[in-house]
Amino acid sequence: MKPSRLCQFVLFTLTCLAVPLTAAAADVPVIDYHIHLRGGMTVEKAIQRQAETGVKAGVLRNIGAGWPIETDEQLREFLDSVEGKPVFVGLQVNDRDWMTKHSKALLDRLDYVLADTMIMPMPNDDGPPVKLWITDGYTIDDPEAWMERYMRHNLRVLAEPISILANPTYLPPPVEHLYDQLWTDERMRTIIRAAVDNHVALEINARSGLPRDRFIRMAKEMGAKFSFGTNNMDDKPIDMTRCFEAIDLYGLKKDDMYVPAPKK
Repeated sequence: MKPSRLCQFVLFTLTCLAVPLTAAAADVPVIDYHIHLRGGMTVEKAIQRQAETGVKAGVLRNIGAGWPIETDEQLREFLDSVEGKPVFVGLQVNDRDWMTKHSKALLDRLDYVLADTMIMPMPNDDGPPVKLWITDGYTIDDPEAWMERYMRHNLRVLAEPISILANPTYLPPPVEHLYDQLWTDERMRTIIRAAVDNHVALEINARSGLPRDRFIRMAKEMGAKFSFGTNNMDDKPIDMTRCFEAIDLYGLKKDDMYVPAPKK
């Protein structure tokens, strides 16, 4: 007989609770910085889950044209709604001019800024931004030539004043089967070096399997900082076992993990 939904949730919660306690014993901060307030997820639910699992919460909304936050007024409303809550507060930035388009005073109220490379100009560097996970709007005829452009896109994102790069080494569906071919050691080192130089943490994502083992080991050797994230679509719990296991698998210590600087 299958366990009830309540039993499944309790088992999930106990599992999540047990592993972070092991990490806490090693003095490794376990924080999920990639909790979107969407699909029924609220800051109150994030706080409740934080209490149940021991995993600290970082909540965010997307900002950019066509996203939930487009204006400074909307940004202020979001910041006011989470002011004083026991969570870290961030934004996922989707436009490349976000740092000049919005009030510095408002941006300074954030604990962190997260970005990914999943929205890219297509079919060339001067083209409109395209959501790479939606494959109807573009083609990749020459994977190597596209990868060279994608490297430039990655480096542009990493040059922004962001805190975390989410889903490092992401590839869109048309070329994801070429991961080992396209993500050469040289390209990985280039991305990691840019992250280290620009003080950007590299996310170990709980759901996507990104980045892969080779990248994480290389990043650890090169002195990169790491963060954990789930990237939820709704308010259902997400298994963070991959993140917890990474602590032991890669020998992560407190100094390897990104923690936002205290606000002035």
